[in-house]
Amino acid sequence: MTVAYDIATTAIVGLMAGNELAVAVFVHPQLYKVDDRTHTKIAAPLASILGKAMPLWYGLALVLILGAASEHRPISSGPGLFLLLAGGLWAVTILFTIAMLVPINNRIAKIDPEHPYDCWLQDRRRWDRLHQARVVLLIMAFLLLLTGLFGIPANATI
Repeated sequence: MTVAYDIATTAIVGLMAGNELAVAVFVHPQLYKVDDRTHTKIAAPLASILGKAMPLWYGLALVLILGAASEHRPISSGPGLFLLLAGGLWAVTILFTIAMLVPINNRIAKIDPEHPYDCWLQDRRRWDRLHQARVVLLIMAFLLLLTGLFGIPANATI
């Protein structure tokens, strides 16, 4: 059961981190290359659908990471410690997202492409800068997860 759980956890967390990296590196930079009206027409539905899907995905990933930490006890050393650190970093990322990114995302999701609010482009740029910080946190958490699950033998001491 543990191997299947570890693989599922790795897949869910890795896909989340990869998705957020793709948004930061590939999707959003392309939006700045189109005219403002097209940008708003694309950004609003993206913000809406991702704003609905991401909370569940982030929460599921956190539960899986913490479950993996529990499975790979002790959490005071070895793999368990890396998994606990990954879970802590993931939780910090969730709090950062709720406090900093969600309010901006909600405004963008409700934007009227025909009559966008005055500072919508500044909001988009601020969201992208904050999102880049979030991507760094997610990748760090993912690397800690991988180290805990696959990189340190269970009997190793740190």
